[in-house]
Amino acid sequence: MKIGDVKGAFGLLMILMLFLRMILRVLDVSYGIGTGNTALVYHHGKLLALSEEDKPYVIKVLENGDLQTIGMLDYENKLSHTFTAHAKVDPLTDEMFTFGYSLFPPYVTYRVISKDGMIQDPVPITIPAPVIMHDFAITENYAIFMDLPMYVQPQEMLKGKYAASFDPTKRARFGILPRYAKYEHSIRWFELPNCFVSHNANAWEEDDEVVLVTCRLENADDVLDGVIEGKINNFKCELYEMRFNMKNGTASQEQLSVSTVDFPQINKNYTGRKQRYVYGSVGNTKIKGIIKFDLHKVSDAGKEKLEVGGNIQGIFELGPGRYGSEAIFVPCQPGITCEEDDGYLVLFVHDENTRKSEVNVIDAKTMSSEPVAVVELPRRVPYGFHALFLNEEQLQRQQAGV
Repeated sequence: MKIGDVKGAFGLLMILMLFLRMILRVLDVSYGIGTGNTALVYHHGKLLALSEEDKPYVIKVLENGDLQTIGMLDYENKLSHTFTAHAKVDPLTDEMFTFGYSLFPPYVTYRVISKDGMIQDPVPITIPAPVIMHDFAITENYAIFMDLPMYVQPQEMLKGKYAASFDPTKRARFGILPRYAKYEHSIRWFELPNCFVSHNANAWEEDDEVVLVTCRLENADDVLDGVIEGKINNFKCELYEMRFNMKNGTASQEQLSVSTVDFPQINKNYTGRKQRYVYGSVGNTKIKGIIKFDLHKVSDAGKEKLEVGGNIQGIFELGPGRYGSEAIFVPCQPGITCEEDDGYLVLFVHDENTRKSEVNVIDAKTMSSEPVAVVELPRRVPYGFHALFLNEEQLQRQQAGV
């Protein structure tokens, strides 16, 4: 099914047909029912293709560049729920953290996967109703979940609406759970003004606070219409810093950008730890450029236009008729003393004027307008969602795996 199918009575019929095919085993559910087209993660020598409506798929990049699908990964039948497209890997412990959300209780289930690829027992998390929970975050000691009012209500399809709808009257809730908790009893919930979050940049702990840097939509009423009609670039999605005080229970937020930014990237060596730089994509799926934010500087949110200054340390613009994908930060070589922003941003770029596609490599420290390298591609590369960079050692490990 495509996202455009989940609207109206016809969409409801499509969903019922899907369940019927699964019950009658016309559809081989052991292989999976998802698209595996949203994001990628590398863990325990395996390269996983992810989409949040299904379990992960193990794929392999062969030496000749071809792709081989190994099959669905359910961790020896221990994974019985869906798997987020935005699993987090702790760079220091090499553990992977993930969750799944569902139409049926428990609406959210949290999992920890050891560095050896062993999945731990599920931790059900109670929320009042089924919601779309696209992303989450980790810190050194916590996992952060987002109970936002993008509700999944299949019954609304009988009224000609989408299965998901945004309720602007509800407040946003953020749950902070000790990341090795066996049960949900220790989770603490914080409230902030109504919003929907697309993607998180990072989170960390600072004194008594848990800090989350994220891309926030204040009004998500037309998100699904925009996705289906191709108007995603019209969404006002801004970079925010949210703070949750674990001592007194208060929460606050601060706007960090004046422009629409999404697909935030950091040096992933800092995942779950305090970092300084965030690289945001200008726009949503058809990305017009990359902005480098310095979180140590005063926010540019009061400005009327996008320019270098304040917390904006650099802007790389793709130019008229040129659009890119998510830019992945590639740090400098291991073993070399590096600063946080020593590295490169790598992204696919398509020129709609010439109809040619290429890979651009950008200096992440200087954000120079001239790419470090441009690799022309022999074929058109469609606009996509998320990306991943593997170094040579990781490529060799996943090629040798089963």
